[in-house]
Amino acid sequence: MSDPEGLWQASLELEREPPPLLLEAFEEMALSASIFTAAVDEADEATRWRVDLLFAEEPDSTALDAEIGALLAAHELPAKVAVTLAWLAHQDWLEAVRMTRPPMTIGRFFVHGPDDAPPANDRAVPLLIEAGLAFGSGEHATTTACLLAFDRELRRRPFVRVLDMGCGSAILGIAAARVNRHARALAVDNDPLAVAVARDNAKKNGVAGRVDCLVSEGYADARIRRSGPFDLVFANILADPLVAMAGDLRRHLAPGGVAILSGLLDRQAPVVLAAHRTHGMRSTGQVDRPPWAALVLRRSGAVWRGTAKPA
Repeated sequence: MSDPEGLWQASLELEREPPPLLLEAFEEMALSASIFTAAVDEADEATRWRVDLLFAEEPDSTALDAEIGALLAAHELPAKVAVTLAWLAHQDWLEAVRMTRPPMTIGRFFVHGPDDAPPANDRAVPLLIEAGLAFGSGEHATTTACLLAFDRELRRRPFVRVLDMGCGSAILGIAAARVNRHARALAVDNDPLAVAVARDNAKKNGVAGRVDCLVSEGYADARIRRSGPFDLVFANILADPLVAMAGDLRRHLAPGGVAILSGLLDRQAPVVLAAHRTHGMRSTGQVDRPPWAALVLRRSGAVWRGTAKPA
């Protein structure tokens, strides 16, 4: 996919930090939703927040104001806010969505930007992921929970065939490829822009030959079936699509395979777990990052080991 010539950016400021469900709703309505600190007090505590939404096509300003106002009112925030709309040329939107965040150590993984110093621990697995356009640069609690869950699972067994469903930046698929030189990962997203970012991140991390990126609506693309079954599936998306795709996940997961699911609030975990139990999956753990959670599930059957498809 070639990069777009530009994107439309809608910006608004809030006097209260947006709650997780509101950010989730913003992410659903736009290509990308980013939150920044707009003002701080004398103690360097945030007092205002800016939300930037990116769109491929120019949104209707009246309809956009109404939709944003309804979302704010539903989360007990003032519905009347000034929403500015601007066209960002290619280089401008690349810069606009690049956020500054310090490097993070998450389990064995060291998530960093291009200008950060290398990790102090030489056994850490570095992941070069710039905070920016595609969801999944490490700073969100759901991504952290997935990486922590993956770190725990790696103490039990290696993973060779990996699917990163709803990959965003592909941080999870890249982590699987970086931690095991024999691993191959398929990074899938329904957003072509995210897939373009994922490909670029795979190149920057030196795993482009082992992380394939493709656009697909869920498991619809036949290449997902041909690349499986997978011994590990990441799906850091939302609770409703996780429930809807439970059967597809089970069909693409090898016997004994592991699924790490996130993008769900901790109160949604029982519903997501119940949907997967009906397809023969069982829970083996949960990583909580309130109000978010990551579920670790396992498909019944003997663990498949090897690079060829099981019989």
